Amino acid sequence: MDDDRSAASAGSRLTRRGLLAVAGASAMAGCSSLTEFGESSEPTIRAYDLPDVDRREHPEPVVPESVPVDVAPAYFDATRDRVTTLLAEIPTPLGPEAIPNGYIRERLVDAASDAADRLSEAQGAPTQFAALTALQRARAEARYAAAGWAVVAEDRSAETLAEAHQQVVADAQSARTDHEYVGSDPVRAALVHHRIENLLGRAIDSDEPRREDSRLLHVAEWGDTVESARAYRDDADHLDEQFRASLPADAGTVEATLSGAAETLFADVQSQQSDVPPEPTAEDWGLHELAIDELRERVKIGPVQAADADGPASGVVEANRQLTRFAALDRLQERIDSGELSRPESAAAVREVRSAAYDALETALAESDAPELTRTAITNAGWRVAHADWELARYEGEFPVSRLDRTIAEYAVGTAVARVAPGVAESTAETLERT
Repeated sequence: MDDDRSAASAGSRLTRRGLLAVAGASAMAGCSSLTEFGESSEPTIRAYDLPDVDRREHPEPVVPESVPVDVAPAYFDATRDRVTTLLAEIPTPLGPEAIPNGYIRERLVDAASDAADRLSEAQGAPTQFAALTALQRARAEARYAAAGWAVVAEDRSAETLAEAHQQVVADAQSARTDHEYVGSDPVRAALVHHRIENLLGRAIDSDEPRREDSRLLHVAEWGDTVESARAYRDDADHLDEQFRASLPADAGTVEATLSGAAETLFADVQSQQSDVPPEPTAEDWGLHELAIDELRERVKIGPVQAADADGPASGVVEANRQLTRFAALDRLQERIDSGELSRPESAAAVREVRSAAYDALETALAESDAPELTRTAITNAGWRVAHADWELARYEGEFPVSRLDRTIAEYAVGTAVARVAPGVAESTAETLERT
């Protein structure tokens, strides 16, 4: 938290920034005016007293994604080499004598810089899957820059790249058709095959790039598109190979188990659809309305049948996520009805709300009987908590506590999801074992 944030002085005197903060917050909360100059109709909080969180540009995941299979060090090395080889094709520095148009030149330089940043991100990634994800983006950014430069150096056209993209998509479609759902532990198999299905689906669904006015940038976009699709396909193949190598020789197919479990779980999802509460009708939405609406919207846009998923494994994982959201929605409503969920009226209370969210996420993974399945259900909740931190770092001055409602709602939703996720994951695992 920055130390030079201005705050209200003692008594009724407000700084100009403090007065503007109060006035702006009142407008956001639906208030028409301040009660009196220098006074608010509700308690206020000083931003300086809020939790001191990292004010970084982009939030980091609180619960990083993972997959229960090892990625070979040699595969990471080969992927990094692919990125560095692409970047080596671009002259450094890339000056106006090479590309006179400053805007186009900047686009290529930024892409090359982003690729290098993603390489560094992969090196410090909290999980192997997070490293894979960073390297996917590094490959795409590096190919964007290299393909754009190839227009200058080799008069490269988009046709060759478009043909290469068609081939990658066709290969991914064949891989999805021929994919074998091997496994011994159905929970682990569901998690690994879910990632493979998702990666193949992303390769197949990768769209043709948008049309750019510049031929160079259009070719660069095609480079990004084809490299992204290849990265998804390559990663899917590697995860499949590594998973197979980790299985006992007598491991059979679990496709029927995954399909049956997905159908059973989605039947439960469909039975709960009618219980989704309607949109809050209050004229002015406060903490309760915001928290409930956050989850009800996620439930509404989530899949409702196994056919909506990328495959049977993804069906199991997506149904587990949906059932977790339903359970969290019930938990939130219970907290509201009992008066347990209330607007914090001090910085100390905000700290408690934030700490509760982090504790819930940590406990969910530590105490779950199916921790990796639980992880897939709380990753989004972790992002909500990270986004709440991002918002918390940007408050300034002194303001009414109601201005924090949306931020507190994010923490509350994250906490609710984390609290219920282990129980839902255990039930999902039992369904897989019974099927």
